[in-house]
Formats: sequence, structure tokens, C-alpha cells
Amino acid sequence: MTTFQKITLIGKGLFGSAVLSELVTGGFEVTLLSRSEKPDEVLPDGVRRVVVDYNDVESLTKVLTGQDAVVSTVSVEAVPGQKVIIDAAIQAHVKRFIPSDFGSLTTDPAASHLPHHVHMVEIQKYLKSKSDQIEYTIFSIGAFTEFLVNYGVIFDWQSKKAQVWGDGTSPISTTSLQGAARAIVGALKNPEPTKNKNIFIHEHVVTQKQLLDLAKKYSPGVEWTITTVEDPKAEFDRLEALTKEQPEIPNIITLVKASITSGKYQGAYKKVDNGLVGVSLLTEEDLEATFAKAYGS
Repeated sequence: MTTFQKITLIGKGLFGSAVLSELVTGGFEVTLLSRSEKPDEVLPDGVRRVVVDYNDVESLTKVLTGQDAVVSTVSVEAVPGQKVIIDAAIQAHVKRFIPSDFGSLTTDPAASHLPHHVHMVEIQKYLKSKSDQIEYTIFSIGAFTEFLVNYGVIFDWQSKKAQVWGDGTSPISTTSLQGAARAIVGALKNPEPTKNKNIFIHEHVVTQKQLLDLAKKYSPGVEWTITTVEDPKAEFDRLEALTKEQPEIPNIITLVKASITSGKYQGAYKKVDNGLVGVSLLTEEDLEATFAKAYGS
């Protein structure tokens, strides 16, 4: 039976930090790869940092030799470069690769052409073409709950403004940063059922209206400015065409938000694999607790 113990984590941003914490808690031997030294950063006990050039297959192969699995949480800009890391992992006889692909719709064929999905889809195809040499697990986790509640995807807390697509009731799967990190650990601890699979998880299924109602509840007496997208399909098509012509970051970010909230795509998963990876479904009370933590006095 396959077992994983030695795990290499590549990338330690917002999500990578959550993954690192869960890997350590899960009892794995963790090696953290970095592009540069970070002498002021304190890592959890037992975590080994190795500085390596992500574009150097030979150096990567040397570092990855003896490792059981690689978990990548690199930034969106670095996603295409994962092919080099995968090649090195194969040469090093790593058993499994988990790519930096933790989105809502990246494995939905209907949405594969969207500009913010293209490189992730390329990596998915590359891993599948190499599945006789290295295993993979690809995660679909919905939107990060924190991004919807804390980071302006659904509403702007500071200005008390929100844009609602249609009637605001299109369902959206969401998972917290910690929940998604826990799912990675769960897959590594349950290797056979998660081998060469796209794992779907969520902790909540929410709507724009539900989140906006909670935002209003935690800002009593404050007038919110709400604009409504009356024709979501037409507006999404306009944004998609604009982003194709002008692929600047602001346009891409707007399209990302629209792909989640417009209802054009199936934003809520009909079936999830939470049980395979040890992630619990959460309640409306849990969701409100997230708001209370963020905005409660």
C-alpha cells in the first residue's frame, strides 16, 4: 500500500502558509522550497527550507530525490513553470504531484477557455499525460470563503457597495483556506482513493444575497449602495470579450469575480468528495461566525 511521509511544499503565500501548517500538524516531514533565502522568516519546528532555481531541472531533481509527494501552491504567474517541476519530480521518482490549481471552475470544460484558467488546464493535461510516471491529485474547492467574506469579491465593506448579478441567488461552493489545506493532507493520508483524481470539496454553498444580508447585519444603521446586473449573460459576455481584447490584470480580476457570481457556470458542486479527505460540511452558523470574526465589534 502506498504511503506518503516526506512532502515537499513549493510556495508559501497566503494559501501555502495554511498548507504548511496543516502538513506539520498532520505529522509529515516537510521540505519547503524557496527561490531565495528568507533569514527573518521563522518556520515551524522540523521544516527544512531549501533554496532552488525552479527552472533548473537538474537542481530540482536533486532536491526532490527521496521525497514522496510534491504540493505546489505557487502564484498564478508561476503556474506554467510547474511543467519543469513535474519533469524533475518524475526524474526523482516522486510518487505524487498536487498542482497549484485550487479554484472553482478550473476543471469545468465549459470554462476551460477563460484566460485565468488556460495555464491551469495545460498543467492538468500535462499531468494526465504523465500519469504512468507520476500520480496526481487535482482539487476543485470552490471559491475561498475568505475571499468572498473578507476581500471584496461579493461586496466592498469599506465603501458599503455591492454589485449583485441577477437576483443574487446563484449558488456558489466555498471552502476556507484551512479547509482546503486540510483536504490536501487528507488526500495524502488516503492515497489510493485520491490517486489520479479530481477531488471536489466545499464547506458551504452560499449565494450573493446570503452574504450581502450578513454584511448588512454586521453594519447596522448603515446604508448600502447596491447595483444590479439585470442581464448577467450579456454582461458576462461583454466582460469576456473585453478581457480577450485587453488582458490587463484589472479586467481579468473582474472576469474572475463574474465567473463565480454571474450564474453563467455551475458554481456549486452537485457532488463532493469531502469524506475522502476529511473535510466537514459547515453550517449557516459557522458562516455567520466567519462574519462575526471579520466584522463583529
